[in-house]
Amino acid sequence: MVQQPESLKRLNSDSRQAESFWKQKLVECMTSVSPGFVIDARNRRELDALYRWVWERAGRIMGGSLDPCKGIMLCGPIGTGKSTLMKGLQKYESLVNRYAFAFGRKDLGFAFVSAAEISLRYAEQGIDGIIRYTQRECATGLCIDELGREPSDAKHFGTGLNVIQTVLQLRYEFRHEYCTYATTNLELDDIPSRYGIYIADRCKEMFNIVHVGGETRRQ
Repeated sequence: MVQQPESLKRLNSDSRQAESFWKQKLVECMTSVSPGFVIDARNRRELDALYRWVWERAGRIMGGSLDPCKGIMLCGPIGTGKSTLMKGLQKYESLVNRYAFAFGRKDLGFAFVSAAEISLRYAEQGIDGIIRYTQRECATGLCIDELGREPSDAKHFGTGLNVIQTVLQLRYEFRHEYCTYATTNLELDDIPSRYGIYIADRCKEMFNIVHVGGETRRQ
């Protein structure tokens, strides 16, 4: 178990003021991504769940609904704010890591890249282009944005590969060390046909599935 630094112990003991401060920081991280971000009935529960999940990963007991040992997959229709929530979460995890652990926690924080870009890296460079996402020795936390929007069969000099299927399969092997995150318009029932039953089953172990619903927020 990771020993709590004094800064985190103070957070646990000085509850109300610290709670208010860090919830406000979460909102600020969201608005830094999208200046028009608002908290409303469509995202309030999800924000609270993400807030508790981050701090449980940092070592606090929050009684949250999400498993701190799993990553996050945000699912829902186009335009409901999934990428904004994830980019804000990325900033917030980094902030918590800096404050509570002086950037000492390699498992807090993640890179953000689209599924299409990962597929393009394979098409341009082959397996070497995706090693950073798939090998334990050089991997970090990773968010795959717009999962399902990438080509299903990218080709490098004629060699086809379902790139995201491969990335998810290999990252499953070190899921307890580094979380994988994703945003997607896919429904869970769509994952087997896109990535196979094997991956669909392992998504249950890799991700907390969070649904972000409602009409598009884009205007």
